[in-house]
Amino acid sequence: MALLLPVVLLGLFYVFLILPKQRELKRHNALVATLEVGDEVMTGSGFYGTLTEVTDDAVLIELAPGLEVKLARKAVAAKILARPDEVDVTDGTTDDEVLEDETVEDETVDDGALEDEAVDHEADQ
Repeated sequence: MALLLPVVLLGLFYVFLILPKQRELKRHNALVATLEVGDEVMTGSGFYGTLTEVTDDAVLIELAPGLEVKLARKAVAAKILARPDEVDVTDGTTDDEVLEDETVEDETVDDGALEDEAVDHEADQ
């Protein structure tokens, strides 16, 4: 019975501290393995840039036009995914056309009620 408490504590220690760190390390290693020239990335120190050269142990990141920095490959913290407005639409429609096709029921707002509320708020002050 006296041996049960330390075993349970070691098990909880492993589940809550070691496993999450191992998962994060695997995720980061997978990210680093998929780096390619042209990827938008963020470094561990918070710099955003575009990869211009990728080697086995280092990357060259263009932070601004004409400003490149060489970093360890593991220093890349994240890939920056394309924003929705930058994604190409394959069927030839523009983002505006896609938004026009979607029908959304709009709730009408009574402007008079908003003005009355603003007047009431001004009177309270």
